[in-house]
Amino acid sequence: MRAYQFPQPEVVQETVVSSFGGVDFRTHETKLPLSRSPDMQNMICDQNDYLVKRTGWQTQQTYGAPIYGLFPLPDGNGCAVHAGKTLYTRLSDGSQAALCSDMNEAFSQSFVMGGVLYLLDGKTFRAVQRSAKGTGWEAVRVQDIAYVPTTTISAAPTGGGTSYEAVNLLTPKRINTFIGNGSATQFQVDSKELDNATVTAAVDNQTVTVSSVDRATGLVTLASPPANGNGLANVAITFSKTVSGNADKINRCRFAGLYGGKNDTRVFLAGNPDEPACDWQSGLYDPTYFPDTGYTRMGTDAAAIVGYLKQYESQLIVKEGGAQESASYRRTFTLADDGTALYPLSQGAQGEGAVCPRSFASLNDLPMFLSARGVQGVFGTSVAEQRTIRSVSDAIVPKLEAEPGLENACAIVFEGKYYLAVNGHVYIADGALTEPSGDPAWFYWTNVPAQCFAVLENRLWFGTADGRLCRFSLPEEDGAYCDDDAPIDAYWRTPTLPLGDWGRMKTVRDVIPTLVPHSRSGATVQYESEDGKTLALSRNMDLFSFKTLDFSRFSFRCVPGALSYRTRYRQHRMPLLAVRIGNDRIDEPFGLLALTIRWTAGQTII
Repeated sequence: MRAYQFPQPEVVQETVVSSFGGVDFRTHETKLPLSRSPDMQNMICDQNDYLVKRTGWQTQQTYGAPIYGLFPLPDGNGCAVHAGKTLYTRLSDGSQAALCSDMNEAFSQSFVMGGVLYLLDGKTFRAVQRSAKGTGWEAVRVQDIAYVPTTTISAAPTGGGTSYEAVNLLTPKRINTFIGNGSATQFQVDSKELDNATVTAAVDNQTVTVSSVDRATGLVTLASPPANGNGLANVAITFSKTVSGNADKINRCRFAGLYGGKNDTRVFLAGNPDEPACDWQSGLYDPTYFPDTGYTRMGTDAAAIVGYLKQYESQLIVKEGGAQESASYRRTFTLADDGTALYPLSQGAQGEGAVCPRSFASLNDLPMFLSARGVQGVFGTSVAEQRTIRSVSDAIVPKLEAEPGLENACAIVFEGKYYLAVNGHVYIADGALTEPSGDPAWFYWTNVPAQCFAVLENRLWFGTADGRLCRFSLPEEDGAYCDDDAPIDAYWRTPTLPLGDWGRMKTVRDVIPTLVPHSRSGATVQYESEDGKTLALSRNMDLFSFKTLDFSRFSFRCVPGALSYRTRYRQHRMPLLAVRIGNDRIDEPFGLLALTIRWTAGQTII
């Protein structure tokens, strides 16, 4: 007698995602590990490796012109705002004042030295400093407060002497010192064709009368002969000699790099479109003094200098790519036998050139910048003094390369993350989350119209092209999950999954998301197959709270633990599956702790 064969029960299997990484727009979506997503937006990884919806941003101030620059004030109380042609100070209490109205209508950059904020807009090198009374801030042209160098010392009345300091590019003023002989009233300065500016003189630091000046020859006549200096310089004459184009060498620079070996003792300026492969160094701790001898040319003008990076005790100067020359140069520091500071230059690492001056920043100890082929990192060791430039953004390159106007991108490092904004999109490298390749994990945000960033009072701010000054919200603030009252569409999608067997059909029995508890939240789950998206469930996941009480979505849930629910939605005959889960509701947080897919294997694919 033939025995009855009972059917074998279907074995329910599970695929669980409990650890999350970043996006990967490059790898085929069927080849990704479970932790990475081929499609995710407006999410970020929490410190405990789960995903949360980003907070929104709110407009704090509106200006009538594009915001080209946003810079923290040196005392930490507010910021300087470059909007259109006007430069404002905006203090922490929201009060503001206009400092000047002749700024260049172009992106600006800054640096701080000696408690002064220095601005570079490509038109005027400017200093924002405390006013004389100390009650507020003022913006002055640096050439109006520039250091006046003593170009010649200890000269005889007939001239000569010893060259001492180089001419300052920012000012035509110069000082010569002389040794009086007790009878001479005429003194020959070290320049001819003097300006029509007033010539002054001092003897033993006391002002004396200048009776005449022969500007063609540079001969200055005093009203009475100074006393004999007995070998010591006791006469100082201040005059002006303009060299055409000198001031513009500095005024037309667009960006700066602080460097001095182990300390940031000097500032180097570059970005002058008239001399794109040249930079200029300042005096010691003095950005008002740029010697006319303190310039360096790097390669040819076919590739412009784009920005500066520091690594260990070296400075890296990065140029544009494409020219038949090195894309970077390395500057080091040494002292000559006489104590003079020297900054020798050598060709640096080969690699991609830069395209955006405002993309340079260091994430932890990794210097980064934007190239035409994604974000590049500078790797090396201080022992072997070797540098390697390679991409750290392969995961996002397909999307980032397609962005127009990369030269207008802006970047900043905030709370261990590198934020790169362009065209309303933000690409974020998380320095605390590393992919198997060693690169940082990347995330992608939309609807963030930033064209300049700043960190003010430990908060991330940005300015927009339509003149809005905005600030990202903290999670506990009211309206924290809105972008100026607009909802944030945040979601995460799994890779396309064969669910253990490429050759069989599968029946998906359940998808079980586990969510971060919030007083008001929810999630929408979608199955994505060859036939397109299928909505499985859109559900509220609220905790009881008097603050957000809404009887239309009343909840008795009070325990603030992880929240899981089952979609209870079956999908049959699926060879491949992807699940997308997200939240696009106004002012609702959303966090994903884990995702479980329950499925059974079916017949072989024919």
